[in-house]
Amino acid sequence: MGVEADGFAAMLRELKERSGRSYGVLASRLHVSTSTLHRYCNGAAVPAEYAPVERFARVCGAEPAELVELHRRWILADAARRREPGGSGGAKVAEAAVAEPSVAAPAAAVPAAAPAVVPVVVPAVVPAVGEPGPVNEPVAGAGGRSRWSRSRALAGAAAVVVLAVGVPAYLMHSDGKRSADAAGATTAPTAAAAAVSAVPTPEVLPDPFHVSVLATDWQNPCDQWFLSPRPPGKVTPPPTMFAANDSWAAAQEAVPAGHVRLQLTALGDSSQVVVLNAILIEVVSTQPAFKGYAYTPGSGCGGGLEPSSFAVDLDSSPPRVTAVPETGKKTALDFPFQVSKTDPQVINVNATTRSQDVSWNIVLLYTAENGRQARMTVNDHGKPFRTVGMKGVPAYFLNERTWTKTLNDVS
Repeated sequence: MGVEADGFAAMLRELKERSGRSYGVLASRLHVSTSTLHRYCNGAAVPAEYAPVERFARVCGAEPAELVELHRRWILADAARRREPGGSGGAKVAEAAVAEPSVAAPAAAVPAAAPAVVPVVVPAVVPAVGEPGPVNEPVAGAGGRSRWSRSRALAGAAAVVVLAVGVPAYLMHSDGKRSADAAGATTAPTAAAAAVSAVPTPEVLPDPFHVSVLATDWQNPCDQWFLSPRPPGKVTPPPTMFAANDSWAAAQEAVPAGHVRLQLTALGDSSQVVVLNAILIEVVSTQPAFKGYAYTPGSGCGGGLEPSSFAVDLDSSPPRVTAVPETGKKTALDFPFQVSKTDPQVINVNATTRSQDVSWNIVLLYTAENGRQARMTVNDHGKPFRTVGMKGVPAYFLNERTWTKTLNDVS
């Protein structure tokens, strides 16, 4: 009959052997002859309808995912039978008629000409915890055994969705004729099709809020440092103390050094309240900082760093995030925070490193309406933020538009 029939028959045999029932017992339960059932299980014949196959599987104790996989294999085997000369009917399939009523309407049959399968994106089905992964092996032939598993059946649930694309919306009889009373109607779902619809489809929902990032959140220019491979005579001073921005730094081959201060403003897109649960730091890469020269647009100043809402230590593994009080405050505000269209939340981040070159992202964990939990990645216009350490490098401040070496330890 072909490889399709062999694959279908192999699964029937496995279900039969697992049930422990004989061909005679199963045939009497299905109201078919023992010889007919034997031909189905050795691949010599394929039932014209799926209903007796489904009853066979249920009597053998098949699980819902196995029903889906068996239905998929029957579709392939039935389509191959129809493509064979004289395969649309005949004595071999006539014995599939069953006295008892069908427990489910038969699935739509595949037309005589194999339809072109339209590519469809289907969700990946992950096996349950403790189950083996999919078995990537050919299905055994009529004389062999297959190592079919539940995880493999779950993968079949996705495959049957793809096959359904080429099936007409109207019902087809076993002789290939169109049912007059079913024209334009949608095929009634079988139990196997219901099992497909029962497989959860992960829905990718948009974030219910947005975040804007201010990358020049400096309380005074003395806090802002850059590391450049260029010596002072090759670095052009910024137009003003507060003009040491990304474009100026890029022109000097400079990277934010020592620490980076960012101000995140989260604002909801609707009246829905979103709870921000935590902030994490995702390190993309890390390596020793390059040797160069440190520059600050500040004029002759040094001293301590003003604390921000959240201090990030990029040198720890994983990066440590600590809530710190704002200037003039005794206590630090920590997560969770609420965000909506009328209730924004401002989060200051101060990320530091002494001797590393770190590329990193900010990750916000949040809970949306109906308890949905998700995460948002915040970065620099699609690229990671980057911070380099300046431990032990010569440092310069801007004095009368001239770079002057500082005597303070800025590392």
